[in-house]
Amino acid sequence: MLKAEIEYSADIANEACSCYYEEFKKTASHQDAKIKCKLETQESFN
Repeated sequence: MLKAEIEYSADIANEACSCYYEEFKKTASHQDAKIKCKLETQESFN
């Protein structure tokens, strides 16, 4: 993630994957899960 100047973290990656998996199980929507978890992951950088 050099372009964004963000340091990769395995913990953040695991949280994003877990979020996506759980949200996808609930909604069965790739798009909804992706959007929700992307926003949550971005918040962890702020």
